[in-house]
Amino acid sequence: MAITDIVQGNGDGAPKRPGARVGWFVVIWSLSTAAFIAAASLLHLLIPK
Repeated sequence: MAITDIVQGNGDGAPKRPGARVGWFVVIWSLSTAAFIAAASLLHLLIPK
């Protein structure tokens, strides 16, 4: 199931199972955290001390 299938419309097509909703939350939160850490690490390497 693609994320675009979930966010279309007013949420009528969203997964009904709480486990699926929690799973999407965990996946999106993990990816955003990883992107933040990667950006912070890159900045840390680029900025001289």
